[in-house]
Amino acid sequence: MQAKRKLKVGLVGLIQLNYRGNKQEVYNKSVEGLNKLSQELGFEFYWRKDFVVTKKDAAEALREIEDQGVDFLLVQSTSFSSGYLIQTLAQTKAYLGLWAVPEITKSGPLPLNSFCNMNLNMSIMDRFMPYLSKDAKWFYGFVEDELFRRRFEVSIRALRAIVNVKGSNYALVGGRAPGFDNLFYDPRILFSKFGVSVDEIEFGDLKKLFFEQSESKVREVEKEIREKYVIADTFTEGFVEKMARLVSSVRELVQKGNYDGLAISCWPRFRSELGMVPCGAYAFLSDEGHTTVCEGDVVSLLSMKMLEYISGYPAILMDLSSFDMSDNSIFLWHCGIGSKYYSSAPLVLERHFNPGPYIEGKGWLEMAPVSSMKFSKMAATIARIGNNLSEYFVLTGEFIDDESKPDYFGSRGWLGKVKYFGEEINALDLMNTLLVRKLEHHFPVVKGIWDSEVIEVMNWFGLAGVKKVPYKDYYQNYKLLD
Repeated sequence: MQAKRKLKVGLVGLIQLNYRGNKQEVYNKSVEGLNKLSQELGFEFYWRKDFVVTKKDAAEALREIEDQGVDFLLVQSTSFSSGYLIQTLAQTKAYLGLWAVPEITKSGPLPLNSFCNMNLNMSIMDRFMPYLSKDAKWFYGFVEDELFRRRFEVSIRALRAIVNVKGSNYALVGGRAPGFDNLFYDPRILFSKFGVSVDEIEFGDLKKLFFEQSESKVREVEKEIREKYVIADTFTEGFVEKMARLVSSVRELVQKGNYDGLAISCWPRFRSELGMVPCGAYAFLSDEGHTTVCEGDVVSLLSMKMLEYISGYPAILMDLSSFDMSDNSIFLWHCGIGSKYYSSAPLVLERHFNPGPYIEGKGWLEMAPVSSMKFSKMAATIARIGNNLSEYFVLTGEFIDDESKPDYFGSRGWLGKVKYFGEEINALDLMNTLLVRKLEHHFPVVKGIWDSEVIEVMNWFGLAGVKKVPYKDYYQNYKLLD
């Protein structure tokens, strides 16, 4: 999943002239190391060539960094420096990291006193400048040191997600699915907190596009579909043309509105007005980078885009439908939005497991196509922002390849070795937490373990993690728990 733009990292070095360590050598080594990392991790890198020593230097450095459009500014205490300098540099619009390096001699005069300066600067920002509401992440070590690199990689992936989410524009087509009112959100808070805007589009507008697609475009998309999927039977074959027509319509909608993702109310109008289900089309579109979520769930779309920018993989939206206390696993399922990134077996287009709508004289009508899939054995992360836009949770685990466990039609898999915010949790405590805390019923999933990155993203945004609620036999009022 390609990010819209690269993160831009900046570096300035703070010094005090009377410290005797070879400050220029330390700084040059840092620049060289970050240059190499920029190629490996895919970020742009800009560094100020001159050290910051005076207040005037700090003001010039701040202007330079802002002019360069830096997203993440590393302020290295190349040596000890005046506490006045951070008071200017902390006014940057960029996210901020303070960086100290180890001493470069073992004895004699203290060469750099770098760590102490980072300590001083972190404290000044909080104790002396609370009005800025500016915080920083600390880093320690040279670029090649494990501690520095581990923390830095997490920040690069997290901040890449943030800068790509900010300024995004989503389309909400047809509103929320009827009855799914827990997916209500406040678009004003979404914009003010995350910088995300949402265009609301009538289902009728998509329906009009659907019928206006040229036969030549539809035939081209049909060919793409047949190359990617196994068609289960002749019944499903009869719906491939409609799936192609929907894919082509959404592509056109995305192009016209320059949308970064879409939340579309998938039922009941697709069944009743277009005679199909859109699950297979949503899966196809999401795999090609046009993230499309069902039931009009805008906040899950936001959560999925964050996971995608962090991981580089398309995310997939699931329900949590069952759990097993015997092995502490949870069952994730959805109608049929199978993705090639999550299944080693060929993807199959087939009929929806649930018939409808009911037509007088004809009964319950079967519909298609869905993209059926069983998760391959892999590590995965589940993370979701709450629709109150003030809290979130993150789970990690491994999908289980166990034929003895219950199985159902659709996109599905059992997730074991579950951790909640990096800590092991049993299935009953997890279910209790989800229910007592009243969390929404949709679960964005992405390949890989990314809980550190998710937590960093949410910390920068100021969202609170949903605390675990251990199971008890008595009624638990979440408003009285904390």
